[in-house]
Amino acid sequence: MDAVTAPAEKVTPELAMQLLRPAEVALSPDGSRVAAVVSASFREQGKPLETRLWVGEVGGELQPGEAGALPRFSPDGTRLAYAADKGHEGRRSLWVDGAELGEIPGSVEEIRWSPDGARLLVLAADIGADRAGAESATKIEEAGAEAQDPKVFRPARFWRRLWLVEAENGATSDVTPEGVNVFELGWAGGKVAAVCTDEPSESAWYDAWLGLVDLDARSVERVHVPKWQLQSPRISLGGRVAWVEGFSSDRGTLAGTVHVLGQGQLAPELHAGHIDFADEDTLWVAGFRDSGTFAGRLSLDGSYVELAGGDVTLGPRYAPAIAASADGSRVATAWESAHDPPEVVLLEDGERQTLTSLNARVAPKLATVEWRAYRWKSSDALEIEGLLALPRDRDEGPLPLVVDVHGGPTGSWSWGFAPAQGFPQLFTGAGYAVLMPNVRGSVGRGPEFAEANLGDMGGGDLQDILTGIDALAREGVVDDRRVAITGGSYGGFMACWAPTQTDRFAAAMPMAVVTDWVSFHATTNIGQFDRLYLQADPWDATGEYTRRSPVYHARSSRTPTLILHGEDDLCTPLSQAVEFYNALTEAGCETELVVYPREGHGWTEREHQIDAWNRISDWLARHV
Repeated sequence: MDAVTAPAEKVTPELAMQLLRPAEVALSPDGSRVAAVVSASFREQGKPLETRLWVGEVGGELQPGEAGALPRFSPDGTRLAYAADKGHEGRRSLWVDGAELGEIPGSVEEIRWSPDGARLLVLAADIGADRAGAESATKIEEAGAEAQDPKVFRPARFWRRLWLVEAENGATSDVTPEGVNVFELGWAGGKVAAVCTDEPSESAWYDAWLGLVDLDARSVERVHVPKWQLQSPRISLGGRVAWVEGFSSDRGTLAGTVHVLGQGQLAPELHAGHIDFADEDTLWVAGFRDSGTFAGRLSLDGSYVELAGGDVTLGPRYAPAIAASADGSRVATAWESAHDPPEVVLLEDGERQTLTSLNARVAPKLATVEWRAYRWKSSDALEIEGLLALPRDRDEGPLPLVVDVHGGPTGSWSWGFAPAQGFPQLFTGAGYAVLMPNVRGSVGRGPEFAEANLGDMGGGDLQDILTGIDALAREGVVDDRRVAITGGSYGGFMACWAPTQTDRFAAAMPMAVVTDWVSFHATTNIGQFDRLYLQADPWDATGEYTRRSPVYHARSSRTPTLILHGEDDLCTPLSQAVEFYNALTEAGCETELVVYPREGHGWTEREHQIDAWNRISDWLARHV
């Protein structure tokens, strides 16, 4: 598909929600078949977000098929396993070629075939377990289940377990070692390389260790304890073990360096998130680089050959990934850039072939943005970069500005067609410039930069934002008196924190907020997160927890603040929004709190997305 260049109509939330988003892509070992998970951009009230499998031959265009996720081709390429909640909404079970297989009581989160295709190893979360923040930070619940009354909270109730399923008859056995929780796995038919914890809470992930699981003995050997966090454990047919290790704020979105057991770190210049063994001596690798992504082949001697990269997003938006054929001649992935809408592509012999036309109709209508890479020097001379979105058809003179701060904080804004639920298109369509800064603490520039805000959230990273505004104002791009700030999660913290530290902002629209680190620690499901980032004691009444909490500085804020929050958010609980709303009200600052029922860490219901944009738009019109 050619890059899109011609917008057709004004962008609305309804238009932005027409985008379909390919995420995980699977390629059969012989490279002839592709399966991709394609998600809608919204869900209807009371319904889950629809994810559907698009499957087809490489020579043709993929077609929509069953609802499901986690597509996995069998080693001979003839069978397709996947996870689906058909018949028991909210609990994903194992399916193979359209038929449910096995008796797994939890919700399936990973699937691996044995090399001979006779068995499947499945990772499943107990019903009641928490989802990661990147997956809405809500509880896994089966629709129609009897509501708990009273609600009982007790540690170590809901685990993530390993299940071995016979492909022929579905015979299922629990093969999890006693007292071990498994968050991720790699398997090649023998022992399992796994990201393990000693207890099953979401917070435990920050202290995970790498284990080798013996399925027959149901035992585990603790082979590596990291300094920071782990992702993408893999084991080869010959028993070599590799993983990605790095500093991260969110399970499932880690970027770090590749490690091999017994050998150490490989290619520290690559900020990787995904690996897979190509053979005994080579790994497929994908990750972040600056505001883009990369993918290639990494030899265990440290040499690296680039396959694709640059100002594009390869794979899922927060977790770059690729799928390769057994001989490495073909690679499939999701692909998008500022000018290319999200589609599934095949990379072969240096050429890119687009296999879908998911967004052919809507993409021209969303091509309203002039995108620029933008760089500036922060207060300590550190170079910061980000993405700048400008209205394509604009009048001369400085524009009002919206600063959109990403989540994490170890995330990033990467080049995409309509990031942040299409907010850049919506803002620029209303006449605003949008700065999407990758402040210190972002991924894509290596571990040192990703760790640069440790113990200093709201310090140097806030200066990175303020100096970016200064630079744009000096160049005459934006009007320094008409600047607003928004963001979700860590961005929500920053959009609350910044107005308590400076009167620079004419309006703030924080979402999924953190405002009181003390109460956050006591109410969130990821209490290790704040210990990690603040590098302090939560119970020190005069320490960093209070000093860096927006609620304790609310009396200084005069910035009109619109707070938006999901009622069921487990990682940034609703009480965080209520605290700040009440503190601002008491301080006499204009504020409004909007709570979205049935939503977690962000909102996906169609009417909620429309409502959020309309409220933000009105807030900007009134104050900016």
